[in-house]
Amino acid sequence: MNTPSHSLLRHIRLTFLSVLFAAVILTPAPEAREVEGIAAIVNDEVISLYDVDQRVELYFVSSGIVRSRETVERLREQALRELVDEKLQMQEARRVEISIEEEEIEREINRLSEGFSTSQTSITEFLEERGIKERTLESQIEADLAWSQFIRRSFGGRIRVGDDEVDEQYRKVVRAIEQPRFLVSEILLNADTLTDQQRVARISQEIVTQLRNGVDFSAVARQFSVSSTAARGGQLGWVTLEQLDPALGSVLTKMEPGQISTPIATNAGFYILLLQNREEGRARNALNNKFDIMTVTFPEETNAVDIKKFVENFRTCKAANESAESLSAKVARSGLKPLVELPAQLHNSVINLEAGQVATPQPANDTAKNTNVYVVCDRKDDQGIQVSRKDIGDNIFAQRLSMSARRHLRDLRRDAVVEYR
Repeated sequence: MNTPSHSLLRHIRLTFLSVLFAAVILTPAPEAREVEGIAAIVNDEVISLYDVDQRVELYFVSSGIVRSRETVERLREQALRELVDEKLQMQEARRVEISIEEEEIEREINRLSEGFSTSQTSITEFLEERGIKERTLESQIEADLAWSQFIRRSFGGRIRVGDDEVDEQYRKVVRAIEQPRFLVSEILLNADTLTDQQRVARISQEIVTQLRNGVDFSAVARQFSVSSTAARGGQLGWVTLEQLDPALGSVLTKMEPGQISTPIATNAGFYILLLQNREEGRARNALNNKFDIMTVTFPEETNAVDIKKFVENFRTCKAANESAESLSAKVARSGLKPLVELPAQLHNSVINLEAGQVATPQPANDTAKNTNVYVVCDRKDDQGIQVSRKDIGDNIFAQRLSMSARRHLRDLRRDAVVEYR
């Protein structure tokens, strides 16, 4: 049997799950429900204590968090809340006759196993060895696919992203290119899921301690964070200071790549940041433009008139090579390279030339009093950091879809009849 790697232990939480609300529906046997009892009833549908316990075990397996009384209690609260939300989501999906076929679930499990270079059987056995039933994983996938379909069907067609909005965001991104950037991952904890701020602060500090002791950041983010980045392992991506809460920005500027912050209190809750990398602002740089330079070196005895005719009669690099040989000149090609990697003495000669242009003849930097002529056979300019308007539009659409989903789930909670035992 192929056993999943240690990274699977930390990352079994599905990376392809919804950015919105990843959760697990557990369907234990009737005997287990009778023995374990009932945790909650959601619109006449039962969530058993067994369901909650299985979810908590999945949290520990997938995040690598060390057990403590505080974390077990915290995770039981989170598990029950998410199970209630998922019951509401699945009920809503069934209301509009959305059902997920077994084949769709199988495809997602196969995609997961391919991501970890293992087999579906290995993943199932890995979970069952830790007391987590196969149905746990299957139900998690089923619920996510159903909710995602419901949200897109119900709200996707109503969302419009205008060209003016994309243009505005595009201008902001372009301005940000010249500012320092930070590659950041985040974990957000707040009192909405943790009852009170003091408990949030204590648990945040405990999580930081475990992260600094080697627990995987992305796995913890998927299980604990309430940010929309949770399903991506907390990956916020490259950001500038103006995109962040000032409290976060002031901490980031003092961090080095690889560091994990202490909990940062904001109006949204407590943030834990991982600074993966940083770079200074980068605009287009002419020295990063790539040139394919033909250097034609004429010996000292070459008539100046012949060199002038060579320049005036230039048409193509191939023809110039033949012409140079007829004049006993030496020819060398650089290949397409950034200007910064080419000899410094030719920078000023070619930096403003386009492909197919020839520089003014100049003395070679040697003791033989030769003459060099530089020919630009090809040129590809540095484009700096590329910004896609399509990606910007897709991002705006995703944000609005996510907002619609959160609002709808909030409405479902408000109207639901939920009895906790």
